[in-house]
Amino acid sequence: MNNKGIALVLVLLVVVLLMVIVLEFSFAMKVEITATQNSKDETDCYFYAQSGFQQAVAEIIKGHVFRDEEETTGEVSPWRDDQRKIEMEIGRGKAEIIISGERGKYDINTVPEDLLMNLIATLGLEKRERDIIVDSILDWKDDDNLHRINGAEDDYYESLSDPYHSKDGPFDTVEELLLVRGITPSLFYGSFVTGKGEKKPFRQKGLVDLVTVYTRSFQVDANSAPREVLMSIPGMTEDGADQIIEARKEKPLKDLNTLRQEVGDQALLIKYLAISPSMVYTIISTGSIPESGGMRRIKGVVKINLKGREKFQVLYWVDNYPIAENLISP
Repeated sequence: MNNKGIALVLVLLVVVLLMVIVLEFSFAMKVEITATQNSKDETDCYFYAQSGFQQAVAEIIKGHVFRDEEETTGEVSPWRDDQRKIEMEIGRGKAEIIISGERGKYDINTVPEDLLMNLIATLGLEKRERDIIVDSILDWKDDDNLHRINGAEDDYYESLSDPYHSKDGPFDTVEELLLVRGITPSLFYGSFVTGKGEKKPFRQKGLVDLVTVYTRSFQVDANSAPREVLMSIPGMTEDGADQIIEARKEKPLKDLNTLRQEVGDQALLIKYLAISPSMVYTIISTGSIPESGGMRRIKGVVKINLKGREKFQVLYWVDNYPIAENLISP
């Protein structure tokens, strides 16, 4: 091979090397741009969620201030606390807000055992699983170290790969239920199921949607109680629960007489039901950008105090609330 041939080979090698460097640089820049855009989208989604949360608080306060006026005019705000989905467009994306009136849920610290068992049954668990969960919840919040037949105390929790003690005291947050024997993320956050004759899975509620630690009452508000809570009340029928839900869709039930028209004058039902607006609310706000798939979800529990200098107080906050769709695949 002469010098010209060697030079040609060297030139080709240099060209190939330069092409590899350029392609590598181009790929690295594309990755950097994508990562930067994803970070920006996530930040935008977080502030969309924040906007939805703040709007929800404002609408809740407004609802309390103008409650009498709404009853007079018949104009009812769509910002209701019955866990319906409320959407608002913001910038390039949107916020989806769900407001839960805590008065519509059972207080996990005071709910009677029979109602707790009924509530767990509405989630479709087998009797053995229900017995374990109910007994374990009762063991967790009692003040002794003696476990019930199907319950759990220190001997169980200390045998786990990541051991801890049974609390033997009241729940401070509903998320504490995730530490209790038998309660899985899907049971707590909700799971996806497919109903009869349906192709698209839908989200079945979890314990996070049905229990609270803020009411200290065994009665639930008929205007905000989820169907699962209504169905757990002794004597409640499916038709009765559906009638209550249908009646409150457009306009809240205003008094016990209206409630009796829906369920009949049944003393047992009225014992557990009330028309009692919440002053404590859980707000879950999800900010998203559909075109990019970005999403952030926040959760806050707020207490309304119209007479105070600050009209609301944040009792509990989760800055990056788990997205059930990511935890549990359909």
